[in-house]
Amino acid sequence: MKNSIIKISVFFFLSILFLSCEADDPATPAPNVCDNAQIYSLSTTDPYTGLTDLNSNGADETLAWAATGTVVPGGLGVAISNSSTSTYNYDNESYHYYNYHSMEFININSNATFNNVVLTGDVINWKYNGITYISALANYYMIGVNVTGTPFATGTVGLFEVLNINTGSVATTPTMTIASYTVTLGMEVLFLQLLSVATDHNDMVYVVSGNDIFRFDLTSGTSFFTTPLPGAFYEYYGLEYNDTIGKLNAIQYSYSGPSLFIVEIDPISLLISSTSANLNNFIPTFVPDYYSTTLSCDEDTYFISTRSANIDTDFYTVDISFGVSPLAAANITNSTVTGNYYFGLESNGNN
Repeated sequence: MKNSIIKISVFFFLSILFLSCEADDPATPAPNVCDNAQIYSLSTTDPYTGLTDLNSNGADETLAWAATGTVVPGGLGVAISNSSTSTYNYDNESYHYYNYHSMEFININSNATFNNVVLTGDVINWKYNGITYISALANYYMIGVNVTGTPFATGTVGLFEVLNINTGSVATTPTMTIASYTVTLGMEVLFLQLLSVATDHNDMVYVVSGNDIFRFDLTSGTSFFTTPLPGAFYEYYGLEYNDTIGKLNAIQYSYSGPSLFIVEIDPISLLISSTSANLNNFIPTFVPDYYSTTLSCDEDTYFISTRSANIDTDFYTVDISFGVSPLAAANITNSTVTGNYYFGLESNGNN
């Protein structure tokens, strides 16, 4: 559980996206974000062409959603793609989502104002996706893949600093790249669309795409990758860093079967240290193209949203307080919201 201090001293009503926190007072301990645990998301009635309003939503950890405002009237005009590419900045209470197809950031600030801005960077040589906020560095980062062979080899994977989230400005050269790894030629777009990003909030960025897992160490400037189960037909989704256990949580999914496991991943070796039983019978509607995840503020619950029939949303709440290996039906609850697709889930205590 994070011990982040909320620095905002004004209050906001329940009808806006971000709820109130006490002002800092040297005589009173500052509140912990988990005293007011919230989960935020975006929603739309048209995830396929993006021609309806994009709305913001808030809920407590029971996932009783309430709309809080229209953030993009008329929608983005393109499909909602890779709907897990969001992050939450709990230092200034702001939410951010990046949409791959439109190349736009959706930014919602603590005073419930928003902007949607187009990414500006080296958009000729690189394509980008994913976003994460590292509180210890007060910086946002995202992933890029070289698509032209200039100035790096085609398929080079780079970690890029977001210079200004509110203007969409991204550094034109990567902070670092993944050593001895390139995406197979012609698979660059798929690599980005499968992306899921997490951070330990200090200096590490973790990435999964398909069945490969990557680590960027911003302190040492080194990077590492591995394929946890070489030759196996698994893909990894919903990467989240769990401070409580000092490991990563993710979904290990296979179309054959199908099979769905919740796993714990060692942040050093990037190998799986624990896995659940096959949970497909309890989480039957997982859609890799339309899903998002987040951890609860206390990091003992793993939330999954996924598109179900038509544009309905299935929510799964997975109790991981005793680890993933004993998971069974009793640990999983689900609910459905009809006529609206919710995505980009973010807890106010986790990235």
